[in-house]
Amino acid sequence: MSLAVTLFITCLLLSTRYSAGDETQCTESYRTVYTECSEVGRERWKVTVTDNAECKPPAPTKVANCDQTCPGGQVLSNFETCQECGAGNFSLGDRKVLNVLDPNIYPEISFVTSKINRNDKNCPDIRTVENIVELPASYCWNVVNIPFEVVAPGSVTLHYLHSDDRISVDFYLKDFQSCDGGEAKVTISGDAAVTWQNVQLQVAAKGKYIFQIKSTAFFNTETPTSTTVPLEPPRLGNLTITGVEPYTNCQQCPAGHVTSTPGSSECTPCPANQYAELSGSSACKPCVGETYSLSGAGECEEKVECGGEDFRPVVGECVAGKSTVSSEEIYQNKCRNSPPSQIYDCPACQPGREKKGETCVFCPEGTHNPSGSDTCTPCEPNTISLKGLYQVWWDKIPDSWNVRCQECWVPAGVFLLGRPTQHQPVISINFGEIKFSSKVIKNNVVGMFSVKFKLYCPQSCSFLIIKKVTLTSGNVERQEVAEKFVTSTGGGDPEVSRAYVHKSDGQDGNIKMEFSIKLSGVGSYLQLYNVNFTNTLEGGSSFCFPCSGSGCMECAQGMVYKEGKCVECPAGSYHVTSGSILDSSYTSQCLQCPSGTISQPGSTSCYTPCKFTTTTGNQYDISPAGDTLVLNDRVSYPDQFGNTYHYRYLLKLCSKDGNVPLVTCSEDSADKVSGVICRESVMRSSGGEEVLSNPVIDGEMLSEISEQTNGVTLHYTTLHPAPGCDSVTTNVTLLCNRDQTSPLSLVDSGDNCRLAFQYSGPFGCRLCKEDDFKSITSSCEDSIRNITYVKEEGVMCSGGASLPPVTSEECTPYQDSLLNSIKRYKVYVGLGVSMLVLLIAGFCFLAWYSSSLKHKLDGYSRMNYADDDDNYEGAGSSNKMIWADSGEDSDGEENLYTRYEGKSPGNIISDKLGKINQSLGIKKYQRFGDTDIMEMSDRLGI
Repeated sequence: MSLAVTLFITCLLLSTRYSAGDETQCTESYRTVYTECSEVGRERWKVTVTDNAECKPPAPTKVANCDQTCPGGQVLSNFETCQECGAGNFSLGDRKVLNVLDPNIYPEISFVTSKINRNDKNCPDIRTVENIVELPASYCWNVVNIPFEVVAPGSVTLHYLHSDDRISVDFYLKDFQSCDGGEAKVTISGDAAVTWQNVQLQVAAKGKYIFQIKSTAFFNTETPTSTTVPLEPPRLGNLTITGVEPYTNCQQCPAGHVTSTPGSSECTPCPANQYAELSGSSACKPCVGETYSLSGAGECEEKVECGGEDFRPVVGECVAGKSTVSSEEIYQNKCRNSPPSQIYDCPACQPGREKKGETCVFCPEGTHNPSGSDTCTPCEPNTISLKGLYQVWWDKIPDSWNVRCQECWVPAGVFLLGRPTQHQPVISINFGEIKFSSKVIKNNVVGMFSVKFKLYCPQSCSFLIIKKVTLTSGNVERQEVAEKFVTSTGGGDPEVSRAYVHKSDGQDGNIKMEFSIKLSGVGSYLQLYNVNFTNTLEGGSSFCFPCSGSGCMECAQGMVYKEGKCVECPAGSYHVTSGSILDSSYTSQCLQCPSGTISQPGSTSCYTPCKFTTTTGNQYDISPAGDTLVLNDRVSYPDQFGNTYHYRYLLKLCSKDGNVPLVTCSEDSADKVSGVICRESVMRSSGGEEVLSNPVIDGEMLSEISEQTNGVTLHYTTLHPAPGCDSVTTNVTLLCNRDQTSPLSLVDSGDNCRLAFQYSGPFGCRLCKEDDFKSITSSCEDSIRNITYVKEEGVMCSGGASLPPVTSEECTPYQDSLLNSIKRYKVYVGLGVSMLVLLIAGFCFLAWYSSSLKHKLDGYSRMNYADDDDNYEGAGSSNKMIWADSGEDSDGEENLYTRYEGKSPGNIISDKLGKINQSLGIKKYQRFGDTDIMEMSDRLGI
């Protein structure tokens, strides 16, 4: 049973009791309570109760209806009349303020995320960061539900920040009972230039409602890459509801806040250097001595030594080329030390301008001013002035720039200082629409945007340079990140970053471009020194550029400047650059096409006919590669929203009909591209259809043809590198396989800057030549001999010259027998020659050995002994041995030159043999002649 019903019954009982008798009134013990509003009739009762049983309270009475409200600064006293709050107190009246939409603080609030289709990845959560709710930048539905009740018509007002037009944010007001019935809806489009703002929905009648916030990213057919601008999440601040049941009690102002006026709906924070120590204060007190306070302080603090982050620069007027950049405290009276001050050189005007009276105007055509001095000076001969817009001195922010968070960007003379805050975590500058000249600077470049800066990132941060291309129709064609920095640049020289404008960025010579910078990361800051736009339609020149040709005439692609006019390059040659008025390496010569390639007159590249000859004289026919080849990469990549995509490659490597072979990627989109080789991103929509986007040219110029033993490789380059690549090289290898054709395959994708394909089949073989065949002659049968031709073993060729037909010739068996005999005995003749060589070598060795042996014996024969052996017959005392010389002959043997008397060589050796007999125990003595001695010598080996 509800409290209202219980009190109502009590009221009836007491009313009966009071009417029954005359009891004493006990006014001092009475207290008043009020019932809740009844569901039916919306009634409330005033009941007087007491703890004294002897007392007789008055009868309950019906009070004003429950739908009564009070304005701000008043409360509903006794649920009957509105009463004003006194000084030091406040009341929101019929307003309710939710300072942060956090379910942990207000449990009735709910966060819901859900997939839009079942193929979506998991949805990121809604999160609260420093009292700010961030809705995820995803393709999921992100929903915040806030139920409330009003007793009178009112409104719902939300403080929000939404800067990304690729995200839809809808606000709904729904009836609590039916949810979908009687709803109001407001859709907010993102605007990069806006700051925090309010959206308000009116509540027409009392009742219960749900305020709903729903967001999702628009489905993007483009596959996100490194150049895709990251989505920025919508942010929600406080919510205010009016028409709610009024407050019954005034609230005291918190410490640091006061109100001196009765009937206030809010309290005012104490200004800097004042404080309010107690709650409910009606006046602030000043800080005294060496103390200070920030706005809304409840006490004062001691002053401190301040650093650069505590000061805000103030740029003085530029007088006689000098300007004083002083500083002021961001928090007044916080610092003990004095604000820093410095004098800088300052220009009279920005570069490219000159002084005319009190204003600065652009330099006239043919003049320049690099330093911003008072006057512009003429350009030198053979130079040209290009218009531009330049900003190098920062005393203020140009009025044409669209700045988000004006207070976050502070001019500091030599640089512009940018600092994100907790309330503004992302700050940006859009430099507005810039129109560029169609005059080509170099290659396809017609303009340039550059910034010079220093970046400081104590934690995570991101500094983006964003390029936005706008067609003449006014529709945005694409938006991309030209440069991205996520770390500090260090304490050295400032970083310089450039983004280029290409001729293809416009239509019919009308090139419009928007550049912007975006800094995110609380605690980070940026010092922006220079912002320059080069080759604009409006502006002045900061310096003059060297140009090529008389009068710096601009020539179209495929043409060169000669004798005062532009002429086409002849067939078989090409010229890549267009105009190139600023390129010091510009050449007026047409370049010859690489071997095996051809070109039409006025060409910017060379291409391959399907039949070509290489530098080695080999011929190829790659006609199957003249048809469009399609390859779907099997590797899938995730995008930043959880979706997946893969690459599809299209190739057309040669020309069958004499026209330039081209394939087109993303043909149905505005950003389609054409080349010999191109690539497109493929993803599936929620309906299952293929969505093609982000086309890239991977090959448009054949630079070289190289041969291998088993095929040929075509080397390609491109003038339009893919994002993130300084250059792109693509190699297509055609492998020789005479028997079968294998599908095109991707063998190396590297970092998408170096690609390698492989295609196998007969077309990868060189065309056969006549000298690739050898003949085989058959035996003579019936006076006929056949001659058959086959390929030489190891030859890799296909097509081209055909095998010669089998021929026949007359022959006789004798001729054939003789030929066969010669062939049969070739082996035996070889063996015979080998044996003859060995035999001659053996004779030579024996002759050498015999000569050596005779030399030894001659040495022995020259010996003369004086032998004292008594058993030797014929020995005399006069016989003696005389050493004439000692040495080594050519054989290394020792020579003994002796003289002897009365003995023949045979006697000397016989005597020696006799001694040997004695040592061997042979008693019989035998004489030997010289012949016998020679034979014995042979046997003994001496």
